[in-house]
Amino acid sequence: MITVTELWGRLDELALPLPQERVPLSAALGRILAEPIFAPEDQPAFDRSAIDGYLVNADQAAGIVTLLGTVSPGLPPPAIAPEPGTAWRILTGSALPATAAALVMQEDTRAAARPDQRELLQAPSIRHIRRRASQARAGDRLLTPGQALGPGALALLASLGVVQVLVSRRPRVAHLVTGGELVAPEQVPAPGRIRDCNSTLIAAFLAEAGAELCWHRRVGDARAAAAEALAEALASPADVILVSGGASVGDHDHTGALLAECGFTIHCDKVASRPGKPFIAAAREGRLAFGLPGNPLSHFVCYHLFVKRVLARLVGAAPIPLHRLTLAPGAALTSNPRETWWPAVATPAGYAPLPWADSSDLTVLARASALLRVPADAPPDYTAEGLLV
Repeated sequence: MITVTELWGRLDELALPLPQERVPLSAALGRILAEPIFAPEDQPAFDRSAIDGYLVNADQAAGIVTLLGTVSPGLPPPAIAPEPGTAWRILTGSALPATAAALVMQEDTRAAARPDQRELLQAPSIRHIRRRASQARAGDRLLTPGQALGPGALALLASLGVVQVLVSRRPRVAHLVTGGELVAPEQVPAPGRIRDCNSTLIAAFLAEAGAELCWHRRVGDARAAAAEALAEALASPADVILVSGGASVGDHDHTGALLAECGFTIHCDKVASRPGKPFIAAAREGRLAFGLPGNPLSHFVCYHLFVKRVLARLVGAAPIPLHRLTLAPGAALTSNPRETWWPAVATPAGYAPLPWADSSDLTVLARASALLRVPADAPPDYTAEGLLV
């Protein structure tokens, strides 16, 4: 039985980066950048005003100035700063001459006797000038490969004129759900049957991760039906195959054997994790397949520990790191001979472990904001670490 840490290392070796593609900014939100982005020019590219007010000579004193006109945003700046005794009306964003310029805020002036004049109530200042290259110089690296493109990064790219960006292709995932006891969520289960929640759980996880669910099917426990559905999944363009259920050693647990028959190398069939022990990780010619235990809490843990890590690796992103987490006062984490990943909820006082009856307990998932890692046979004074989920 492999440890969680050992399996992480093996998966990092197996998850090969996906091909890259260039997409427009409108399709790049949440994608992982695959190229460095450098400033093509100084940022800002010229001195400009951060206020509405007046452009005057740096030697100008308070008093009456004669207006020369208006420098609106988008117009070239005056070649030189105005002579003392004169001023240009400027607005936020107006370009300024590179030397001897100073500004007076609109609020620090008042009307003069003549309409072409203005009285400056304070001496000018340079503190409201946004200097050329004050944010970045031409050639500076602004974005790094592996970075997720959020709204701010997209705005920066637009300001640089980068309208097509190189990103990693989205992972494509096929999801097969097995279990003769399962019915669709909209159905009323007959006695002995339950609603399928893992399809909804995995679909939501994949959407959150920016992956594409390219194929999905639910079948019963029959080996032939599972084999036929797995063949369909393998015929899809999926980079990752997820099989919910059938990962253990019961009479209806066919996932490992079927993957092996399809030419997959089984790298793990049990992991020293609680919950989530019966977990299958397999690979064939760059394609990865996982058999997840059918219980939803086990699904939740195995996805966050392993599947999400692989999805991040495929697109060139770093896995979500472990964090040192403060436990809420009075919180107690029960250790086990296997490493435990305990659902917890964030509170103002720290993370509070959530009670769970068993690995089929769905009630904790709606509240969980972290998985607390409890090492095997952890001492009572163990300092918690874990994954934020």
